[in-house]
Amino acid sequence: MVGRGYHIALAREHAKTLFGIKDDASLRKFLDELKTRPDITKSGRLLDTGILWDPIHRCLTEGELDPVAGDFPLNHAVLGGKQLHQGTDYTAVLIRPDMTGFIADALGDVEEDDIRKKFFALSSGTYKQPIDEKHFMEMWLMLQNLKVFFEAAAENMEAVVFTAKFEA
Repeated sequence: MVGRGYHIALAREHAKTLFGIKDDASLRKFLDELKTRPDITKSGRLLDTGILWDPIHRCLTEGELDPVAGDFPLNHAVLGGKQLHQGTDYTAVLIRPDMTGFIADALGDVEEDDIRKKFFALSSGTYKQPIDEKHFMEMWLMLQNLKVFFEAAAENMEAVVFTAKFEA
């Protein structure tokens, strides 16, 4: 089962700290601390995607939670990018600042009808959340928030880290 997901836009000093971290425990601690810092939360540099990151990634790629599925740049909106964490209960993925503009542009080109078809075609075998109109609209609105988030990161030339826990 998937847990809450977060996109964090990194200021230069945060990126430098992140690149100096060499172990999973320290990485998780640093990213968890960033998610609670007022300079991140109040500046719009944190997007809590809840569990909606799961259907967003599936609809932007090939229907599964595979970090290498789909095509760039849409596959980098959630799980694609450089894997920073080696464990199986948590993911941390880095998107370089020079990639955020491509992702924002691609998200802006996504058509609601195309995503709707992909959402309602999700397999109930691997996707464990409801597949109905209410959940589609929640996901679609979050996808619009994600586009705005990537636009801001691109404008500020900020790297983005996506984190999520996988719960048993």
